[in-house]
Amino acid sequence: MTVLDDAHTMIRTYSTTWYEPVMAMPPGLQEATACAYLLMRGIDEIEDHPDLDGPTKALLLERVARIWQTRYTPADFTAAFRGYEAVLPEVTLRLAQWSALAPPEIGPRVVETFIAMAERMADWARHDFTIRTRTDLDRYTYAVSGTLVLLLSDLWAWHDGTRADRTHAIGYGRALQTANILIDRGEDTGRGVDFWPTGWGAGQMTAYVQQDLVPADAYLAALPPGPARSFCAEPLAQAHQALARRGAVTTGHDLTPPQFSLLHRP
Repeated sequence: MTVLDDAHTMIRTYSTTWYEPVMAMPPGLQEATACAYLLMRGIDEIEDHPDLDGPTKALLLERVARIWQTRYTPADFTAAFRGYEAVLPEVTLRLAQWSALAPPEIGPRVVETFIAMAERMADWARHDFTIRTRTDLDRYTYAVSGTLVLLLSDLWAWHDGTRADRTHAIGYGRALQTANILIDRGEDTGRGVDFWPTGWGAGQMTAYVQQDLVPADAYLAALPPGPARSFCAEPLAQAHQALARRGAVTTGHDLTPPQFSLLHRP
């Protein structure tokens, strides 16, 4: 099997949401989106690890970010994860291989995104993911999802010249991430993590999601038929459906159960 074959298997293991869109991408874009997903998942498995404390998560994430800024080799990642081989999953331990998946003319742009994301995750881990205000939630959702959709927008432009509104891209990322936070409230609090601002109830969080669904819908609507639209349509439809199942007022979609997460959950 090739590294790309391994990548496909790994993506399918973690996320049916991402697997089908990645597999539907044309050559070049498929490798780039596979790279993006696996780098995202690899660092998220550190951020979200139930058996690592905040300082340890921050240490490992910062090591990864620093390595990506060098002329790294697989040995650098092996050294960074020494002592944690039995703790970290394969998707994280193989970051060096996933990093090389994207075509070389766009690969550095993909890695750049996850340098920034790993550094921001480290800061959040060091501060125990404390979200007290709407501003905190804005910062968190930008860090872990807005920046990802900005990368995807650059991938569309690189592949076939498709242009996308970058402000709407951030809204698209935030909408999916916060819809996921809304739906998974019980699961998150059960593991001791609370992404809701202090004092917020379901109504306020739903309103927050709905606000970002407006630019999210505009982002999708502006994409022409092709790989970008194909990739982005289903997750947004599922986010709408997830809110509708909670009784929120959203546009109508009749699709499969919600599996739309950008991070944290498969």
